[in-house]
Amino acid sequence: MAKKRKKIIKNQKMSPAKYIIQKVRDLDYYECLINEEWEQSGLATVTVCKQMPSGKFIIGLYLIDVFCLGLKNTLYKFNSDKYDYKEFIKTAYSNSGNAIECDTVFVHNLIYGAIDYAEDIGFFPHKEFKITEYLLDPDLITDEINEIEFGKDGKPFFIEGPNDNSAQIINKLIKTVGEGNFNWMKSG
Repeated sequence: MAKKRKKIIKNQKMSPAKYIIQKVRDLDYYECLINEEWEQSGLATVTVCKQMPSGKFIIGLYLIDVFCLGLKNTLYKFNSDKYDYKEFIKTAYSNSGNAIECDTVFVHNLIYGAIDYAEDIGFFPHKEFKITEYLLDPDLITDEINEIEFGKDGKPFFIEGPNDNSAQIINKLIKTVGEGNFNWMKSG
């Protein structure tokens, strides 16, 4: 009679993306930051940081165009120590102004509100949001979301950035909200 072989299952490491998708919602928020001048510029740089049981951090960065395009860019950094985190913040906010602490509920309202506003006019969140959305908790959205102004002066306001396909964006705005129902300008 042949002996039964036990299957040996190696302790496989989870990829950072899989860890974020499966486990990060259960972690506590360490800190949320936003650039100080976001309301004037229409561009919010938001950082959401959660602490892992190991003491290391998972950082989500969200570049939000509150005037028009919603979530323009997002990325995450996995397994950072405190030094890496501070360096990441220094780099992330080097062009957008001082990083200030921000209420976790407000951050959720801002991110999800900007996404909803942009989707209503035909723009969808950056593709990496399929991962970085797990750093957020949709249950934290409150009525405060209705108090945040999206658009500018009641209309979408597209400020052309260096990596934007301006013709495509303007054509989409014409199609979704109609000519004369939005404003735009070249940046810089």
